[in-house]
Amino acid sequence: MVVYSRRTFPRVSWAGTYSEFHGFFSEFTSVLGALAYAASRGAAAVRVDFRSPLYVETDRGANWWTYFFENARMTLDPERSLDGDEIHLDRVVTRYGRFGGFSDVVQGSTPYLYPMTYGIDRTTLNQLLRLYVHVRAEIRREVERFISTRFDPRAYVVGVHYRGTDATHHWTGALTHYRTRPLPYSAYADEVRATLDAATRSAFQVFVATDEIDFLEYMRREFGNRVIYVQESPRVPAQSRAIHLDRTLPVSNYQKGKSALVDCLLLAATSYLVKGRSNLSDASLVFNPQLPYSFCADVSVQDERHD
Repeated sequence: MVVYSRRTFPRVSWAGTYSEFHGFFSEFTSVLGALAYAASRGAAAVRVDFRSPLYVETDRGANWWTYFFENARMTLDPERSLDGDEIHLDRVVTRYGRFGGFSDVVQGSTPYLYPMTYGIDRTTLNQLLRLYVHVRAEIRREVERFISTRFDPRAYVVGVHYRGTDATHHWTGALTHYRTRPLPYSAYADEVRATLDAATRSAFQVFVATDEIDFLEYMRREFGNRVIYVQESPRVPAQSRAIHLDRTLPVSNYQKGKSALVDCLLLAATSYLVKGRSNLSDASLVFNPQLPYSFCADVSVQDERHD
């Protein structure tokens, strides 16, 4: 079974119709769903062939998945032959084709509440990761260096992920269970304080992963030198175009993908995660299925803490 880069359903604008490719962790989630789906139906393997221009760099090869993960082909049943014809999921009008994907297998019927509700639990997803999806060694080493040099081993580290830029859908969000206005930064800061109060630890750090410069600056004002972050990660002002979709930024396609994966893995290494709706921090909970978290909901659902 071969999965390809997906696109959003075509939208109508004054300039005509347009469609965008999905981002890194939307595709990552779809791959996990594809693995679960394929295994449940007795497929021999899943091959990932991602060639969307968001992350491809010519000198690194045509398939951007292999820039970040070791294997494009993940064998589910080593005793079965791989010589048969592959099933290519690239048709237009099909559930798992060019516009569809396997994220719903993971997220369930209410994806806007994931991970509070889900189709596949975190432990099972983590097992799929350990068996088939292996982060490349050079990226793992970069994460380990940051942890060893910036994480205080005596500190309780609260990870915070704020997804800004295109996460607000304005009036159309009311039709698709998306937020119609930005969630206040203070909601995240308040949740960090509540977490620290509950932990009763005097030594703490706040690791911030965000695509918005404004949010990082806010958290630094609130928590001072307790805030740590990856300086090289690209960030833009609030209400800017999403980083992975903005080709005018002086950031390589590879750096866009790698920085997102590094932030994800560092969030997974924290003591507690404060997150909003985002595939990136959802993946952190898969890399570390025991990680407790708070979900700052952006729709009319009470915020939840999960230990």
